[in-house]
Amino acid sequence: MANLMDYLVWRGEFGMDLAPWNEVDALMMSNLCYLNFHGIDDPRGWTVAEAKRLDLLQETTVANFEGRKAQFEAMAESHRFGGVRMHHFIAVTDEKQELQFSATCYDLPDGTLCVGFRGTDGTFVGWREDFNMSWQSVVPAQEAAVFYLERAAEMDDRPIRLVGHSKGGNLAAYAAACCRPEVQERLKEVYSFDGPGMDPEVFQSEGYQRIVEKIRSFVPQTSIVGMMMEYHRKYTVVKSDASGINQHDPLTWRVYGPRFETTEKIDANAEVISDTLHGLLRETDREERSVMVDTLFSLLESTKASNFNEALTERLRTLTGMAKGTRELSANSRKAITRLVGLFLSLGFGSVVERYQQKRAEAKQESSEQKGESAPEPENKG
Repeated sequence: MANLMDYLVWRGEFGMDLAPWNEVDALMMSNLCYLNFHGIDDPRGWTVAEAKRLDLLQETTVANFEGRKAQFEAMAESHRFGGVRMHHFIAVTDEKQELQFSATCYDLPDGTLCVGFRGTDGTFVGWREDFNMSWQSVVPAQEAAVFYLERAAEMDDRPIRLVGHSKGGNLAAYAAACCRPEVQERLKEVYSFDGPGMDPEVFQSEGYQRIVEKIRSFVPQTSIVGMMMEYHRKYTVVKSDASGINQHDPLTWRVYGPRFETTEKIDANAEVISDTLHGLLRETDREERSVMVDTLFSLLESTKASNFNEALTERLRTLTGMAKGTRELSANSRKAITRLVGLFLSLGFGSVVERYQQKRAEAKQESSEQKGESAPEPENKG
């Protein structure tokens, strides 16, 4: 089925004067945000075409770097995106502050300013900040996003579009809701692509109510990241050629002309994921979630994995027993961490069967604990 690369073949020769900006363009720009380039931190920056010609792309450990690199090169060769100027790039990762933030300004050929926020990279600090959203009203990257947007708006009086994938989608929506009213008035659209939701207080704020109709939210069929936290009341479900956690990759999303291929609702596996995550939020208060996040990431770091994706795909199975023996948590929190680890396993392998088996094991463990017995360790089948 057709994807973003096919879209570039179809639409690349048409400028935005002939084929106006659309939702697929927004995802293209969101995906571009994951790449680092030499020189675009300068206010003048470089066009996409210049960045390719001068070999300004820097190699990084971002997920699917080769796929994103291929998209960038195709954009550079296209009439539609080659003249887009990238400037005022910033990328900050601070373990002490638990901050991972990156953003770029893009001058679009239709006379608008596009502000793009990067999603979570593969670092533990980046993912930890995502999980901190479960107990902190505001995380550092959200504050940084508001500051960046307001500074970008001061450059001139152009209309503004905000885009972001994964955590970048959350940052785009949060910045739109919390920036000054005069900046909100200039916002044309806010695009969140499988971005996690926000704290309920944000949804109830006057700022969010002023821009809620400008938010365009998209999630894949088996949305995982996008179903975290409270979510936007309106969202579009996009078909993907991948399964499980791999649907989070924008390059797997299906495209038809200037639109995505859509379906009516998320699939059953995504509903299990959403119910589990929201169940954890309902069963715990902010303080306990803070302890859970601290414990979870201490366990993840103890696996000696170099990044979060490696821990998910290679070393996570060893954490179930470790989580049960963690002394910092109450019995209920230990069970919650065990459920969360089991959920990660099913996400990484995209297996409904594994999730079902995990739920059965949980039920047996809970029954044994109620009887005062110790639950047997689950059989390790590799």
